[in-house]
Amino acid sequence: MAWIPAGTLRAGTPPGRIPRVPDEEMPGATVEMGGFYIDLLPWPNEPNAIPTSNVSRDEAEQLCTSKGKRLCTELEWERACKGPDNTTYEYGDTYRKEACGTGVALEQASRRPTGEHAQCKSGFGVMEMHGGVWEWTSSTWGRGSSRGASQGVLRGGNSVAGELVGRCANAIARSPSKKSPTMGFRCCAGPTNAAEVKLELQGTPGIALVPNGAASAALSSAIATAVNDGAPAVEAKSLRTFKWVPVANEELVLATGCTEAPKGCGLVVARPTGDAGAAEVLVTVATGKDPPEVMRAGDARHLRIRALDQRGIYSREIAYLYGRVDLGPVKRP
Repeated sequence: MAWIPAGTLRAGTPPGRIPRVPDEEMPGATVEMGGFYIDLLPWPNEPNAIPTSNVSRDEAEQLCTSKGKRLCTELEWERACKGPDNTTYEYGDTYRKEACGTGVALEQASRRPTGEHAQCKSGFGVMEMHGGVWEWTSSTWGRGSSRGASQGVLRGGNSVAGELVGRCANAIARSPSKKSPTMGFRCCAGPTNAAEVKLELQGTPGIALVPNGAASAALSSAIATAVNDGAPAVEAKSLRTFKWVPVANEELVLATGCTEAPKGCGLVVARPTGDAGAAEVLVTVATGKDPPEVMRAGDARHLRIRALDQRGIYSREIAYLYGRVDLGPVKRP
């Protein structure tokens, strides 16, 4: 087993870092934790063994108890994964597919023997926390939903979305009685840390027009620069500002406006930073000679803009995906 010393965990993912799941992860919260031990590998904790799977959470707990151990809490698991430097992945802050063999179908990955990925090791020396089976923890899903108390938490695992799933902060919820060939566990020992994920879900997903706020000058300047093809320009006028909540715990601002010289209109999407009048610009685009229309397209993570340029009416999609905002191609009738 590896010894994880007492120290500070930055739990979850801070706003502005991507990928991020704001309605399932703490926002980089400071959590003080006591020391504990954790198995170097998933059960049976033996090099070159295929991890044990098809066990419920209670069965996993019983197997740990039979060795004088216990299931880890999810924050103990995250602390062991992030290491002393609180990195995004066990091997650092930059995603590397080959390090843990992530980015492949879970059914394929769960049959791998341990020991294939020597670089998949946290700063505490804990090995292969990603790339294979999901791992049961003793925690319940404390994410503000009514089903939370009835759901257990698993960490680790694999998926074709390796950059997302391979993060130490990532988690999934499943019924504690569920068994699957893709779900296993590893054990901890020592006093249990009482710290839990506590995440209140704030904000109703959707988009709504709001009064221009403190960030208006920065948004207007960003629109004007987009209209002027990257060169500085006078601030845009007729600014309309929207509050966009694509998912709970993620509030963005979207603004449209037009400049007089050169004549043109544009759109900006930004994330308020918490400083008065400051915002992180995520997307800017020149839209044509008239102000664009903004509307919801399906669920709250997808918007559509309609605009008019020299070739006529067109539309573009704006999509929110795990902290990132993407602008789709031009579509014409």
